[in-house]
Amino acid sequence: MSSTRLAILSPAARGPMSLPASMGQLVAEVESHQEVWGCWLQSWDMPVTAGEIAPFLDELSRQALHQEREVIWAPMSSADSAVRLVLHGTAQPEALRRALTTLHLQNFMPGRVLHCQDNDLALILHGPRGPLSAVNHRLIEALEGIALDVAVSPLWDKGHFRLLLTDMDSTLISIECIDELAEHLGLRRQVAAITERSMAGELDFQTSLRERVRLLAGTPASSIDTIIRERLRLNPGARELVAAAKSQGVEVGVVSGGFTQFTRHLQEALDLDYAFANTLEIIQGQITGQVLGDIVDAAAKADILDLLAIGLGTDASHCIALGDGANDLPMIRKAGIGIAYHAKAAVRAQADFQIRYGGLDTAAAYLGWNTARASHFGQHCDT
Repeated sequence: MSSTRLAILSPAARGPMSLPASMGQLVAEVESHQEVWGCWLQSWDMPVTAGEIAPFLDELSRQALHQEREVIWAPMSSADSAVRLVLHGTAQPEALRRALTTLHLQNFMPGRVLHCQDNDLALILHGPRGPLSAVNHRLIEALEGIALDVAVSPLWDKGHFRLLLTDMDSTLISIECIDELAEHLGLRRQVAAITERSMAGELDFQTSLRERVRLLAGTPASSIDTIIRERLRLNPGARELVAAAKSQGVEVGVVSGGFTQFTRHLQEALDLDYAFANTLEIIQGQITGQVLGDIVDAAAKADILDLLAIGLGTDASHCIALGDGANDLPMIRKAGIGIAYHAKAAVRAQADFQIRYGGLDTAAAYLGWNTARASHFGQHCDT
């Protein structure tokens, strides 16, 4: 059966807008009537076609224009689906306005508010079925210049995801461990030169890593403990993301092209289920300059995701991958959901979701894990 969804977005100071009495009689369901992010959001579902109420809609739009309000509507059908819109960052009315306007152009209409607390806003959207990648890229373009994160995501059932696998350097933590170790030892210039050759395509990751590690030969292994103690810091939201994942029954692991000494520390600090990295050879308390065993590179990261999924009785489509660099791309592409965290443009372009401004807890918002913990919200959302 065809219906029409109608929404009005008003400045908070103006309050909600009343529908004409003749239209009010047609309302099947009031989905939103709530102050959010400095706006009044009202939305309705009406069991009539837009053509049947066109004169009322035109008049409502004229009135709204003079009152600095926005009125949008779109036809709906039984084939349409419900998804989630997430805005994560400092509450800004302009961000909400741009997001809803952009989504309306793609035939998505706002429904009820799922979550509105502090810097998180999540709404139900009603619109066409299909992949959401293009929707998300248009949404990010529309909000360019506004420092907050945004995504449209499916409404997954609890238990859909079984594994969250994250990169370490510049993702789970704020540093690049080998660079910090090199600086501590006075080797930053030499290590940077090798890294530059790798980025220029002269060296693959494995060769680049082995060359950099060779520079560390003869240095005390205690230098690693110093870096962990003095320089290693979790990125914002890391603990919150891990806690949210575990509350959903999702296992969490870190996989890194760095070194096991750092990943083991993180495994203990965050109570992670898995930790994978490269093993530095250490003899008599000194780094020998050799890496033991196979290198954890881009392909290995994707293979590890596959193997962990099989061990959990599922496949990669029920896994989430988080990363920031090119060596994370294979696992980001393989996972059911790939998230780019403060990443290069090439990584952002291939990820399902992007975190450009906020912390790692933004991923929990995209996945609906904070919404799941919020059981009730009143009609007013303070920001």
